Amino acid sequence: MRDYTFINGSRFTINNLFRSLRFDIDRLDMSWVDSEKPEFCRGLRVVDNEESNTVTVDGVDADNLIYSLTYIFGQEDTHDAFRVAIDEYLKVALETKEFLVTSQKKDPEGKPKVAEAVVH
Repeated sequence: MRDYTFINGSRFTINNLFRSLRFDIDRLDMSWVDSEKPEFCRGLRVVDNEESNTVTVDGVDADNLIYSLTYIFGQEDTHDAFRVAIDEYLKVALETKEFLVTSQKKDPEGKPKVAEAVVH
């Protein structure tokens, strides 16, 4: 596997931060030479290995994603439970674009959109 990717013609280095059962979370870093900073220069990439979907986040969304990973890690007792909880969290986060785990709510029918253990 290569350790770089191209986004909008710019080369980014990839550092894998986390691998769950279904998802990979990578940090993307770019160094630019020109005097004008590109719109996207640093952020996170979430790769859904089942759906062949990739989402790139930066700014507040990237901060919320890292916070949520840390929060979920503190709520789970085992590594396997953590990986399952992350998969459930990311399914909802990618669908709703709400990356702060404590903001994810139940749907109108009362079904949890994330594992109850994660939010409570």
